[in-house]
Amino acid sequence: MLCWTAGVAILSMATTASAQGWPFHYPEPSSASVSVVRNVGIAAADNLNLAMDVYRPANGAGSAPALIMYSLFWPPDRPGRESNTWLQSWARIAAANGIVAVIPDLRAEPGTGNATTPSRALGDDFERFVLYIAEHAAEFGIDRNRLTVFASSGAVWPGFAAAEDPQRTQIKAAVMYYGASTFTTFRSDLPVLYVRAGLDSRGTNEAFDRLAALGLGQNAPITVINHPTGRHGFEGRTDDATTRRIIDQTIEFIKSVGQR
Repeated sequence: MLCWTAGVAILSMATTASAQGWPFHYPEPSSASVSVVRNVGIAAADNLNLAMDVYRPANGAGSAPALIMYSLFWPPDRPGRESNTWLQSWARIAAANGIVAVIPDLRAEPGTGNATTPSRALGDDFERFVLYIAEHAAEFGIDRNRLTVFASSGAVWPGFAAAEDPQRTQIKAAVMYYGASTFTTFRSDLPVLYVRAGLDSRGTNEAFDRLAALGLGQNAPITVINHPTGRHGFEGRTDDATTRRIIDQTIEFIKSVGQR
């Protein structure tokens, strides 16, 4: 669904990109390479127990960089960590490559994510999660100084702004795929990998280009990658070597956080 607000195109791929029936165009890791801990409690809010799933390298030792999958769900829908095979595919790929991937419950504000209003996060769910993961990082084999936030499509609108919040210094890097946001000041201490789908809608790419230009104009540590033949959701819609190469570059970017 293409949603317009304040001149910005926000593409919301249903809460679950996998609902489109798209395969993930990247080799599936073996089940033996990934260990999953499910339903780890984070906090209770509004009579709902918020939790997370943690995907770890099966044979990992010591602390590893972490990938935080930023995706919103609308209660009473099932949280994305339970139902979104797209997020789960990303998490398995990350874990098989030496990264601890975490999918937390993050609620969307009721009434958003429709034809006129982009998805907005509800309350302090993300803040609760960030504080929890920073405090308990060692329990999950996470290096708390190497936390990267990942968002794609409609989740970029709230996720990018959350990562760029200057008060959220626990977040050390961000990866944003084919989406835009309306914040106006980039953190000078937050490396960003910003990935563009060249065959996305004109409105989405115009919004992407404006935000990328803003970051470059502020001399922010932003790296822009363009997939010239990629469509929106190219991980499952553009089956070519460029798609797989960009996923590889994303993995290497996440692993490099804190090592620069």
